Amino acid sequence: GVLERACPSTTPQTCRSTCKGHCDHKGECSGDCRPGICCTSDQQVFGRLVRDDSLPYPGLVVPRGSGRIVRAANGTIALGALPLALFMHGHAYMVQSAHLRLGVRPFAVHATYSLDKHDHTAKIQRFREAGLWAVDTPEDPNTRFLALNFSVSPATTALIERFGAQREAASNIAVHLQALRGYVAELRDALALARALGRTLVLPAWTCYCDKLWSGSDDIFHFGCMYPGSQDGHFVPFVCPMDHVLSPSSWRDVGVSYRDARFAESMDGRSVVDVQLLPEGSKLSLGSLPLGLSDAAAAGALAPLAHKTVLRLPHARGLLCGLEAEANADMAALSAKLLRPPEWCSTCFRPCADELSRWLDAAAISAGADGANRWCARVDPPRPLPAAIRACRSGAS
Repeated sequence: GVLERACPSTTPQTCRSTCKGHCDHKGECSGDCRPGICCTSDQQVFGRLVRDDSLPYPGLVVPRGSGRIVRAANGTIALGALPLALFMHGHAYMVQSAHLRLGVRPFAVHATYSLDKHDHTAKIQRFREAGLWAVDTPEDPNTRFLALNFSVSPATTALIERFGAQREAASNIAVHLQALRGYVAELRDALALARALGRTLVLPAWTCYCDKLWSGSDDIFHFGCMYPGSQDGHFVPFVCPMDHVLSPSSWRDVGVSYRDARFAESMDGRSVVDVQLLPEGSKLSLGSLPLGLSDAAAAGALAPLAHKTVLRLPHARGLLCGLEAEANADMAALSAKLLRPPEWCSTCFRPCADELSRWLDAAAISAGADGANRWCARVDPPRPLPAAIRACRSGAS
């Protein structure tokens, strides 16, 4: 039976012969539980137990008016459908914020539809951002933080206004890509300053103008930049989970510590200082920071606030002119690893060159093309900050 078809443990050397060639990149079986193929997960095993393969997908018959109970597996199993509003999947809760719209507090939230590597790191990050993760160790009281507030860049605002003049919604792929470029560019400067200060970066609560597919087999653009099937929720724009902008696993693997926006919300306001950003060349004053300093000069300007737990920036556009702090000697390599938004792809029901022309020009469409009917969202990391000795003028007076 199905229960005996669970995939065996394998190595890269034994997988191909043991699993009939169905192997993942780690050399482990990756069966999809079809007849003759092993089952990778408990979900696949359960699915095979309750489905009738002679029926169209999903292999269940639910008679009209039958309520929430349906028989499966030749009548040997009773399946009960739980109310989605009270037992939410990850997309409904963590992307759509359906619980807020419906005014309910679910009994359970399942961390499905997480992105990046879909692993424990991705799921824990989603729970943290949702305020549903309560098992982290207490913070060291001596840890200091640099928080970056969310703001909409002038370039993104201009693009939104341009589409608005055309009676086109802001929730489209062009606005989303422009916003992502701005987010990672600001993060470059904020992360460099945090490292020069010896502080942990607190990420902002970004706004996403397009949802993100974890499988490229659907056409998200056809559904108003919302995951197909969720478009009736009209939830875009929405607060981005981290994995819509960055790769949590990359930050874990490199070992760069960070906190998400939810953390900043939990801080005692008395321990937070809002840093005022001043035009380049302005005089220094306590609690302010002129734009366009080097990382070391900016850290020196904020040194009198070293005792404060959180320093909070309103934005980081034009924050730094270059790098000279020893802590940032590897910043260019870090930026390439940490500040590259993960690529994702979508099918186009019509040729992508036609379907996407409402929002993107020919060059942008060509840059993401993967055949005529598949398009991938690709955003490069920001250009590395130059050495201060070459790019920075004298500091603030």
